[in-house]
Amino acid sequence: MKLIKVGVVSILEGDVYKETKRMWRLFERKYNSRVIQNFPHPHLSFQGGICEDIKLIDVNLRKLSASIKPFLIKIEGINTFQKPDPAIFMEVVRTKTLPRIHKRVDSLLQKFCSQTFRLYSPQNWHPHVTLACEDLIQSSFQEAKKDLENYHPRYKFKVRNLCLVKWYDKDKIRIYKKYVLE
Repeated sequence: MKLIKVGVVSILEGDVYKETKRMWRLFERKYNSRVIQNFPHPHLSFQGGICEDIKLIDVNLRKLSASIKPFLIKIEGINTFQKPDPAIFMEVVRTKTLPRIHKRVDSLLQKFCSQTFRLYSPQNWHPHVTLACEDLIQSSFQEAKKDLENYHPRYKFKVRNLCLVKWYDKDKIRIYKKYVLE
């Protein structure tokens, strides 16, 4: 059976969605960084992995989603990762609810995937909304950090979905199924 790369994310909505898209365009235009747009929806990532049966994950993620109510997310400011590749992101505040949901998603993927993403394991996971990553060269990374010194985004909003995403190839990631939280 063919191995499939999958992920679980929440798609952002409203003003934070629009602001993230605006920032993606800025990073593409000014810093020649567009890899994050391989998945065209601003999002918060929970976990990903390699599996053989995406339908099994779909069935179980649908059940998990049915047990999760919409939850509050707060974004406060900009931050960066240096490794494994330079990245710039909006900082998501780690509320009480967020790690609990993450742990449940991680457990589900641990059960049905042959491997999961190490950087998104509960001990390593840093909730964030990526603005630029992977193709952001070091000089552009430093320039963007300086340019964004006075940029302090602040948002508070309800997340109303979990999505199962699938990599169709390295440069094409799409929503496989969207589950509405009620």
